[in-house]
Amino acid sequence: MPEEKVVYTRPYGVTVTLQPQNETRTLKARSVRQLLNIIKVSPTTVLVIRNKELLTPDRKLFHGDEIIVRTVVSSG
Repeated sequence: MPEEKVVYTRPYGVTVTLQPQNETRTLKARSVRQLLNIIKVSPTTVLVIRNKELLTPDRKLFHGDEIIVRTVVSSG
């Protein structure tokens, strides 16, 4: 009987959860600024969060990161 080969794969890019829509996507982005350009949002209208840390547009992103992009525009 042949041996089963176990292959571990990581998702390519970063996993992004858009809030409050609760939409999740996997995107190829190397920085917060590039990520925001891809999803077409202004850095002044969202919080970008990784591991409970707020990220500025100049921060680098890494393969496998899980990012939350939370809209914070006031509707009042």
